[in-house]
Amino acid sequence: MEDLPKQAVKEQQKDETALVLGTLLKEGDTLTKSHLADVIYEQFGLPKRFCKEIVDLFFDEALECLVRGEELKLSNFGVFSIKQKSERPGRNPKSGESAIIKARQVVSFHPSGQLRKEVVEGRKHAAIALQASGAR
Repeated sequence: MEDLPKQAVKEQQKDETALVLGTLLKEGDTLTKSHLADVIYEQFGLPKRFCKEIVDLFFDEALECLVRGEELKLSNFGVFSIKQKSERPGRNPKSGESAIIKARQVVSFHPSGQLRKEVVEGRKHAAIALQASGAR
């Protein structure tokens, strides 16, 4: 188990990152690669162009990993993998005609327990905040 000071520093860094991200995104916005680069810029003060390159490099590496058929494991977030889907019968949604859906590969995501917990707790915190503000 980590000692308390290290854990406290990690929590503070997480809170600061959330604060920066919260100021960059408006409610209902979609998180983009550009937003991620802005967070790196705000947190570390690196040149914006370099921050964008870091984000692009991460996604390029992630894509290459999946193209090779390898799993992409992100601690406390989840695992991306490639799954093989078998050929199966289906229907054309427009005409209703029977059709064969070809075998194919799809990207699968399995969230970590930590991510699931954070999402549930985040929803609880958001609901509590809404109740406190009197909104419905």
